[in-house]
Amino acid sequence: MEKNSVKCLITGAAGYLGTILVKTLYDMGYDIVSLVLPADNTEYISKYSQICYGDVCDEKAMSDLITDFDYVVHLAGIINIGSRNINHMRKVNVEGVRNIAGLCAERGIKMLYCSSVHAIPVLSDNQAMDEISNFSPGFVKGAYSKTKAEATKLVLDMANEGLDAMIAFPSGIIGPNEYQLSNIGQLITDFLCGGLKAYIDGKYNFVDVRDVADGICAMLENWHGGECYILSGHEVTVEEMLSTIAKASGQKMLRVKIPYWFVMGTSFLAEAYYVILRKKPLYTRYSLQTLRSNCNFSNRKAKTHIGFSPRPLQESLSDMTHWIMEHFVIRKNKRFTPCSFK
Repeated sequence: MEKNSVKCLITGAAGYLGTILVKTLYDMGYDIVSLVLPADNTEYISKYSQICYGDVCDEKAMSDLITDFDYVVHLAGIINIGSRNINHMRKVNVEGVRNIAGLCAERGIKMLYCSSVHAIPVLSDNQAMDEISNFSPGFVKGAYSKTKAEATKLVLDMANEGLDAMIAFPSGIIGPNEYQLSNIGQLITDFLCGGLKAYIDGKYNFVDVRDVADGICAMLENWHGGECYILSGHEVTVEEMLSTIAKASGQKMLRVKIPYWFVMGTSFLAEAYYVILRKKPLYTRYSLQTLRSNCNFSNRKAKTHIGFSPRPLQESLSDMTHWIMEHFVIRKNKRFTPCSFK
């Protein structure tokens, strides 16, 4: 097929990854339809795609929409590191996937599902974690992880019954071009504006949003139904991350490190604190446990099979810091104050 004849529906297209992927696929010549919610801001994708409004949880609406596509890239989902709104998250992250996968199977449409490394059971002692085929909510901790594991199992089970599907497993996504603050975006904003006074031990694996978009495009270009690819980046400690952010912004690095036991003991209070402030939480019990768990997710298969190549972490963090400085804070003399996206 000629590229301009390849029609692709992207769910969750107005999200962090979606806005990058829409533009990337458009530049490659794909005919893009973006599925968004009625309240979503489509300013950044409308010039590259047709806009359709709908909810992946609405089976009837999805049945009317998903009729004539070569691919559906399913990004729509809720990322939640807290303990609130769990039922709604499961409805979107599991039942929404069930609706989309069922229609793709019924109508012979290829489906690329964007899962998460959080769906992969954590191994001990820093063992490298590769792609697996056996998923279950019982194998992972945390409500978000359980929804991603359940949805991944659902897609793989349907693939065994005829659904032509592939699955991507990105690690923590960072980088520029976010239009609503992510958890890491909130971390950078709080650091710049003086709201972050201390840090803790811990590390995680982060990958640039632009590289994840390129990885998904490579999967579409090298389609092999049933394959799964971990799209991970690099491991970084909290201290290394903040040091890079400080260097990029010209601010001083934090000097105070809080003991893990103390932060874990106050994690439930912290979650309530962020709810009151209506801000993305910087830490919860689940995120603290994640920072202490094995994050050695191997991207060897993706590098070998589809040419996945994540850029240096310092570049991603520096670009993200400058993006936040340009769009989410106002500088007066040497001080920053937070603001709405500008």
